[in-house]
Parts: sequence; C-alpha cells; structure tokens
Amino acid sequence: MRQTTMATIFVLVVLAIGGAIYLAEPFNADRRVVQDLSTKFMEDIQFKDFRSSALYHHELEQDRVDIGKAIERLFLVKPEMLNIQDFRIVRTEIDSTSRRARVLVNSRFRRLNIDEEPEEADLQLFWIRRHPQCPLGSDCEAGECRDETGHLVLEEKEDEEGEEVEVPFICDSDREHAWFMNLDSTLESRDYR
Repeated sequence: MRQTTMATIFVLVVLAIGGAIYLAEPFNADRRVVQDLSTKFMEDIQFKDFRSSALYHHELEQDRVDIGKAIERLFLVKPEMLNIQDFRIVRTEIDSTSRRARVLVNSRFRRLNIDEEPEEADLQLFWIRRHPQCPLGSDCEAGECRDETGHLVLEEKEDEEGEEVEVPFICDSDREHAWFMNLDSTLESRDYR
C-alpha cells in the first residue's frame, strides 16, 4: 500500500475513535453519577434490600415507594420468588438540560418454581436532578420553593392551635441539586390520559 493510503486509513480510524468517544461522553460526571446510582439501585433490588432501594427517591416521595409491590407488578411474582442473576447497564443518556436522565438496564432473572431457564428483560430507570427539599416541578429561590411559573409552592401544616394552614415550602438555597429516581416514570403505573 502506498503511504498516502495508509495515512488516510490512519486518520479515518482516529476520527472514528474520537467520534465514538465524543458520542459516548465518558467524561460527563453526571453520566457517571447516574450509572453508579442505577448500579447500586439494581444491587439493592437483586439482594431484596427494599428499604435501601427506596432511598434513591426524593425525600418527599419516599412514603409513596413500595419497591416490593412494584417488582410484583413488573414480574408477576412475589419478590422473594424472583432471582435476579445479573444485570448490566446498556446505555445511559442525559438530556440537553442536564436535568433528566434515563438508564437502560438489561437483567437476567429466573422466577423460582416457574421458569426452568433464566429470562432476559430490559428495564429503564428514569432520573431527575432537582433540589433535595422542594417538591417535583419546583425549585428553591431565596429560601422558598417556587414552581415553573414562579408561584410559591404551599404545604399544609398544623398551626399552634392545631388548625391546618398553608405555608410555603422552605428550602436551603445553598444545597446543591441531586439526582433522584423519577418515581412516576420508573415504577408507578399511571393513567396517561
């Protein structure tokens, strides 16, 4: 082969490798965080640690989380009858705003006393970056949670006389946003009408 041809092939290979690295975004810190969270979540599920697996959800939503029931709905067996043999992260994507992410997880599992051979299934985990003290759809501004339109987000609390009153959600403006599992997209069955 001529030197020109060899040089052209070399340049094309280098460009292809560079393009693959650019598209995979291996140096994106958020991508690594979301992958690590997804791996830890799946390990908690694999070892039936449902209390820990609920901690990936926002503090204000953890009372709605029942991982065991979600598994029962997804796999149609009681959680203790599901043997997750292994899993791997297939793909991690972060949207253009860097506030939403999704992780595709491939899992090999066997439903005990039902399946002879392991099955394989894909599961998408959805993550959202938000303020750790504000409800979904709001953010912390000057110590108070406000929705997308700038209105105060209110919560009901009991006053000193025991009556229910609406007060603003209070938050610490200095706390950094964090990644939380988007409960409604990942585990909840919903009506999309």
